[in-house]
Amino acid sequence: MHLMSNHSRAELIQEFIAAIRASQVATDMLDEAVANHLGIHRTDARCLDILDQEGPMTAGRLAERARISPGATTTALDRLERKGLARRTRDSEDRRRVLVEVTPELRAMAKRLYGTPEDGAKILEPYSDDELRFLIDFHRANVAFQEGLIEKLEAIGAGDGV
Repeated sequence: MHLMSNHSRAELIQEFIAAIRASQVATDMLDEAVANHLGIHRTDARCLDILDQEGPMTAGRLAERARISPGATTTALDRLERKGLARRTRDSEDRRRVLVEVTPELRAMAKRLYGTPEDGAKILEPYSDDELRFLIDFHRANVAFQEGLIEKLEAIGAGDGV
């Protein structure tokens, strides 16, 4: 898919930014709808998404990745275990270490709520391999950009305002 050339670069950039923002709002609304459907907090849903994407990890690592306190992580994991969506297991290599992982029940629910990876891939069919590589590069750069903004906000401090 190629953009129409009758737009100026500035107009294309503005349209692109608007499309990203609309996508972020739609994703945020879907995340909220799924969390509500599952009867969990948005932070809990973020923890599940991180675990699903990155695999089993310690609660401490999950706290870092989700950017929440260790205490909040423990509370979230307790809720998620009660719901049958996550579980704590012993590390097979170091039995003293406890890992957190998503459950098969969560994966089955996710398939019902989000569809299969093949369902999601349908929107990518019109794009060439080069365009897909470009989109991957863009999204990775965008994640890094947003993580940089988060770090900047944390450096400013919570009580200092904007």
